[in-house]
Amino acid sequence: MNIKQLIFIMLFSTAINLSAQNNGVEVGYIHVTEETNGSTVIFPAQVSGIRIGPVSEMELFTNVDFRYGVIYSYLMSVFDGAISGTNYYNAHQIDLPLQLQLNFRVDNALKLFAFAGPNLNFGMLQHTVNRTNVGSAEVKTTYNRYKTDADDDGVYDVNRFDLQLGLGAGAQQNNVQLRVGYNWGLVDLNNRNNISLIRNQLTATLVFMF
Repeated sequence: MNIKQLIFIMLFSTAINLSAQNNGVEVGYIHVTEETNGSTVIFPAQVSGIRIGPVSEMELFTNVDFRYGVIYSYLMSVFDGAISGTNYYNAHQIDLPLQLQLNFRVDNALKLFAFAGPNLNFGMLQHTVNRTNVGSAEVKTTYNRYKTDADDDGVYDVNRFDLQLGLGAGAQQNNVQLRVGYNWGLVDLNNRNNISLIRNQLTATLVFMF
């Protein structure tokens, strides 16, 4: 998937949103962890950020909705360099959640719900800039994770595309939702044979429906 295809998906989904039964804007918090060869690690340190995007809900059956959206996330972190200096990390990604949502109506203003489904994740950019002082000068080194080929086999080490399985719950009071969910990565993102890389993410968001 290239950038033009991604833009097309975003515009197409937005057009669908405009005609759907219930539309909204989701905004909130995201925290990403990664598992390498079975051991839980956090790359590059505590990686957290913000997410925002349009979402829609369509009723399939009584108390069962189909929910989808296009969510942009910005991640950032500052941590010590492996050898020297300070690393400044930032990443941009797009999530396309496709969820079934089961609703439990409490009263006319309040409902509880649980949701589950796949999440398509596309990494647009992952940059780490190392800044090291050498004498009176600052030396900057930029590392692009999606364009690194450590074993020099002609294939970039990390795949941009991920398929995740999500699960979560929340509540809606009038037109405002509180949602908490977790996505488990199903794809080994590392293209090198000796290292596996699984990406998981936790989200906590508010959704303003209109």
